[in-house]
Amino acid sequence: MIMHDWSEADDQAIPRKCYEALPKGGAVVISELLVNDDKTGPAPAAALMSLNMLVETVGGRNYTPAEYSAWLNEVDFRDVRVVWLKRQAQTAQ
Repeated sequence: MIMHDWSEADDQAIPRKCYEALPKGGAVVISELLVNDDKTGPAPAAALMSLNMLVETVGGRNYTPAEYSAWLNEVDFRDVRVVWLKRQAQTAQ
């Protein structure tokens, strides 16, 4: 729950550093309040938390599963999966 604190450029560097530090076949888990790929919801992520990030960070915001997946794939992570928690999945649809 730290990725939303940083700018997109900073966030793209985090998976790269993780990949370089992990042993071959290692894994990383990103746990975040996700915005759906069309950026319309769920409301807690798209509106409320994003407003909070605008006020409290320099460049931070909530990101979409597609954005995280692209960053992970870019540095060679494979088998990237998105798992919506039950409560968030219900509001995302």
